[in-house]
Parts: sequence; structure tokens; C-alpha cells
Amino acid sequence: MENRSDICLVVEGSYPYVTGGVASWLQWLMENLPEFTFSVVALIAEKKREEDRKYPFPPNLVAYEEYVLFDYSEIEDSVPLTLSRQRWRELQERLYRLMKEWRRGVLSEESIGILREVVLQAPTGIFRNFLEDEGAFALLTRLNGEFREDAGFVKYFYNFRNIHLIFFRVLTLIPRLPSSALYHAPGTGFAGFIACLRKALYGTPSIITEHGIYLQEREMELLKSDWLDDPYLKDMWIEAFTALCHWQYGFSDRIITLYEGNKRLEMEYGAREGRIQVIPNGIDVERFVSARSPRCRSLPRTVGFVGRVDSVKDIKTFIQAMAMVRKEFPEMQALVIGPTSDQPGYFQECRDLIRMLDLEETVTFTGRADVLDYYRKMDVLVLTSIKEAMPLVVMEAMASGVPVVATDVGACRELLYGREDDEMGEAGLVRGVMDAEGIAEATVRILGDPRLADRLAESGIRRIEAFYREERIAEEYREIYRELLRHAGHHFSA
Repeated sequence: MENRSDICLVVEGSYPYVTGGVASWLQWLMENLPEFTFSVVALIAEKKREEDRKYPFPPNLVAYEEYVLFDYSEIEDSVPLTLSRQRWRELQERLYRLMKEWRRGVLSEESIGILREVVLQAPTGIFRNFLEDEGAFALLTRLNGEFREDAGFVKYFYNFRNIHLIFFRVLTLIPRLPSSALYHAPGTGFAGFIACLRKALYGTPSIITEHGIYLQEREMELLKSDWLDDPYLKDMWIEAFTALCHWQYGFSDRIITLYEGNKRLEMEYGAREGRIQVIPNGIDVERFVSARSPRCRSLPRTVGFVGRVDSVKDIKTFIQAMAMVRKEFPEMQALVIGPTSDQPGYFQECRDLIRMLDLEETVTFTGRADVLDYYRKMDVLVLTSIKEAMPLVVMEAMASGVPVVATDVGACRELLYGREDDEMGEAGLVRGVMDAEGIAEATVRILGDPRLADRLAESGIRRIEAFYREERIAEEYREIYRELLRHAGHHFSA
């Protein structure tokens, strides 16, 4: 593979090892913009095997690199730099100003200059100094006294160390990235941090497409966590992620989000409205035309779930809802269409629940399959996820003329009910997360009313064809890439 591309995609925790979601969107993006060359930098949690990759690399992917984000061995094994007291005093003042700025999610040119010096010279050595030297200890004591005076210093020190080890690790990667004219991350977090750092340190433009709201997700995880035993330790992590995202919102050349609900959340978290552009996901509408047919006319009724068997998809709620639906339609069939190998333990729990509810003759796991075959036969698609961005399966079902019942997550409400200026009608029904009874009620309502099913299906087809065609979405990204590459003076490959 080459090491020079038009666009470098920096992705955290998905492509090429996870099916669906952001990973499938990245594959789609590269395949649908063949005139550009791409490189991919994958930030992964642990070492993976090449045979675990879920996607074939497209021909225009010319460089692929992956890094274990939490591998600190290079820093921990490095030789500290020999720094005089005078040098430490100079560094202390500059680093102190940098850290005060960072708490507000901003960096002055002077602070970016410090990062540039560190990254382009000897990052691993200076990071080892920062974790061990007396001068660094004095700096942390000063920061603790100003910002965390009520906290015990020992816990503060180790929490500060753990937070900054990740940031140090990211900084060591910056000089190693594939050479590209543009860096694009499908989210804030550490992938977006890398894309923006390339802009800050090298002047290359950066784009962030935020599928989910990274800061919101991290806040929820940290507030629920039991590995941080003091509230102020959680506050330190939340402050770190807040600063991380705020800086990216203010620094990236473009912030793209999938739907209006995401845009509102980004503004609540500090992004300026004028910097945000809404570009939804798109699908190949023509592929699903052949699946369109009248629904809810014949027995047995068929309810489908499309997606991997994963706890975030909440298959257990789907199973519980199907037990209730079966009371009204005893011969119904419920199909779970998607891979079952991602979380074997959870898959087994789902099978146990099916046996407990006596649903062995009702619920079938098909494994990985061609979803088009199943969209032809299902009467309703049910999505029970507890977290989504813009679920592809809902869009596919709408394009196929299948009514949808979905939890109120991500863009589901916008897809099924439309935007404020959309007068196309409902394409399905939205219910609460983990509301098995509500999901069952909505499903029964559609299954028992063919005219309602037709009306929902027709609205879904109209909305998808009007706003979510993949060629329209690809063209929007094409124009953004061309504009930023031209502005950077880069002549892309096509």
C-alpha cells in the first residue's frame, strides 16, 4: 500500500472489526467516492487478528494503519530527558498556561506551539519526565491547589496520570500518520482529536462527522461507573472529555452531524450553530424497490428485527415484546436477522429467555443473511436499540415499504415522523427504550390494521426517496472534500 492519500479517515473502535454503524458508513463512503484515495487509521482497544476484519478494503484505500490506543509501553519504557531546573521552570509556566486554557476547551497559538515542540521532537521522553520528575510533581501540586484543593492529592495524582497517559499516547501517534491532504474523523473523541491536531500542527484541514454525541456518551458511562469511587474523580474525567470535544467543535473546519436532534445537542455542548452542517446517512433506494408489497394481509404475520445480536440492540426487549404480540397473533413469526457471534454470552442469554417464554417455535435467529429477502416477507420491522445514531435498518425498511416500530433513540423519531417542515406523514410508531409493552402494543396495532400499514409504508417510501438517497448524500461529501482540498492547494487523485 502507498502512504499518501487525498483523505485520511481516523476511526476509533469500529472499522474494520465491527459490523454495521460507523464501520459500514466508512466502507460506504470510500466505495461511493472512488475518485478520491483514502487511508484509514484505526484506534483499537486491543490487538486484533487480520482475519477478524469484517470488510474487504476497497481499491481506493491505499494505506491502512492501526494502533492500540491503551498501549503505553513506549512511553513507560522510554528514557526520560535530562532537564535542568531552569528548563523545568520554563516548561512549568508554559504547561501551566496550556492546562488552564485546555480546561476551557481552547488553545492559544502559544500553547499549540508547545504541543508542536513536544510532538515533533521527543514526545515519549518528555512524557516520561512528566509522569516522574520533581518539576512535573511541582506543577501537579500547583494545579491541585488551584483546581482540586478539596481533593486528596494521591488520588488526584493517579487520576491525572491515567487521564493524561491517553492524551500522551495520542500525541505520540501524530507524526506517524499516513500523509494526507485532509483528515476526517467519524466522531469527536480521540479520533477527532487526532484529525484536529493534524490541522493545528501541520495545517491540514479537518472534518468531523459526529454520528452519536461522543461527550454525552462518555458522561453517561462515567456517571454510571463504579471504578471511580469519588465524585471529583468522575468530574476530572468528564472535564477532560468536555475540553476534548469543545476544542474540536471550535477548531475543525467542518462539523457534520446526521440529524437535527444531534445538532441541538452539539449546540448545548458548546458548538456554534453556524459551524454545524446536517448531512444524513443515505441508502441505495433502488435496491429495495423489489421488496415493496402490501403488508399485513396474510397469516402468519411476520415481525423482523435486523441487526447484530448485541446488548446495545436490546434483543431481550424484542423477545419480551414478541411474547406479548403472540397473544394476539398466536401463529406469528419473529425473525432476528443478523450475526450472532459478536457477544456469545448475550446470545446465549437471549436463547435462554426464548426457552423461558416458550417462544422456540416463534422466534428464529437467521444469522447473517441478505436482508432484502426478509424485507419482502416481513409485515413490521421492530428496532429495540437503547442507542443509535441514524439506523440504516430503519431506512432500509422504509425504502422497502415496511412499517416500523422503533425506540426513541438517535434519528428514529425524525425518520419516522419527519422534520418540522415535512408533511409526508408517519412512517411508523416510536416508543420508549426498554418499553416492551409499548413496543408490543404498537406492533399489534399495525399488524391488525392493513390500511394503517399501507399508509405508514407509503409515507416511508416518500420520505426516503425525497431526502435519503445515497447518491444525494455522496454528492454532498464530494463537494465538501473538493472544496477543502482546493482550499488546501491539493489536486486530488481523480
